Amino acid sequence: MEDNEKKCSNIKHKEINAVNYCPECNLYLCNKCTNTHSEFFVNHQIYNFNKNLYEIFTGKCNELNHKLNLQYFCKNHNKLCCAACLSKIKGNGDGQHFDCTVCSIVEIKEEKKNKLNENIKYLEDFSKTVESSINKLKEIIKLIDENKEQVKKKISEVFTKIRSTLNDREDELLLEVDKLFEKNFPKDDIIKQGEKTPNQIKYYLEKGKILNDDWNDNNKLISNINKCINIENNIKNIVEMNETIKKHNSKTINIKFLTEENEISNFLENIKTFGNVGKKEIAFKFKFSQAKNYIIKNNGLSITKNKSEWNLILGDQEIPKNKISKWKIKINTDINASYDDVYIGIGKNNSKRVNDCWSIYNHCSNIQLCLEGNCTKYNNKYESLKKGDIIEVILDRISNQLSFFINNNDFGIACSNIPKDDKLFPTVLLYEQNLNVEIL
Repeated sequence: MEDNEKKCSNIKHKEINAVNYCPECNLYLCNKCTNTHSEFFVNHQIYNFNKNLYEIFTGKCNELNHKLNLQYFCKNHNKLCCAACLSKIKGNGDGQHFDCTVCSIVEIKEEKKNKLNENIKYLEDFSKTVESSINKLKEIIKLIDENKEQVKKKISEVFTKIRSTLNDREDELLLEVDKLFEKNFPKDDIIKQGEKTPNQIKYYLEKGKILNDDWNDNNKLISNINKCINIENNIKNIVEMNETIKKHNSKTINIKFLTEENEISNFLENIKTFGNVGKKEIAFKFKFSQAKNYIIKNNGLSITKNKSEWNLILGDQEIPKNKISKWKIKINTDINASYDDVYIGIGKNNSKRVNDCWSIYNHCSNIQLCLEGNCTKYNNKYESLKKGDIIEVILDRISNQLSFFINNNDFGIACSNIPKDDKLFPTVLLYEQNLNVEIL
């Protein structure tokens, strides 16, 4: 029985929530009816609904229209029931347990008593570990929250740096535009000087006319000559300014922001897909170290030694610990399924052929597994490696498991006991001369 779901049994109060229950009368009572009921039936036990009360046991069946005592136990439903529940006639809630295995409550006593003892023992044992489990869970949740905040902080730092770099680049380009225009077309200075030119011409024209009338006065001769020189110099400046104006009137400038639409689109698409939020997993980037037994060709590896000798090639970067690393190798040459052996996997830095390696390999027309020199069948999903095949190596150094995919087909876990603390490297072993694989 759930709190505040039952309505008062009084038909006049049928819309009011019941707050109490009388098992002897099988009545649900609102506050007003509770007061009336208590006046008439002083000795009746009244149950009050509250948040902690999830069930009121009265000894009577709770089914609708059943007011009979609970005398039976249904083993199918693990439930007490009354005679009406066992009735062969179904309807109005009757006959719900007609087809069930039913016994009297006396018969079930020992079974329930034993079950109770089991539950007590279980709860006692559970109580010893539950607090520790909860505390451990709290620590895990705390670490998860810390990790979440670290990730959010890192994302904010990266994008703040990106925004700052973009803003700086924008400012640089805007400043460059100003400098470029000022250098090629100093329009403000030209216009300011040009606007003065008409007044200067008018001024020196009037000065010249006045001066021209004073040539007969010998007392002003020196002064007049000086004034003439001054007019000549200013006319020279006016002519130069006019030439500058004419020069710029015939000059056009068309500076552009040099970027193509596809470049902008690609840049925006890169921004949309920039970054990745995921588990502790990396795409392992490496290259193979230079060695005399192979050469790098077209980003691939070509064997140069005799076919009777193995060629063991190790990557130059150790595979990180406590991470999930993966990389892909592509077969670039035809393979003789019955002759050419190709091993792809991981090895130790002091590896000698297959003895210190864990790899998938091609041998005798099938894919096999080589774990520290012990070769077994791996998976029948695929027959022989061939030109164009892509092998993905996945090394989980958290759970120390090695897995392979061939052309996106999952070959499952190859090994689950990879050494935890050893230095491991991506490894390729090739037998036949001129076999070529490529790092993707």
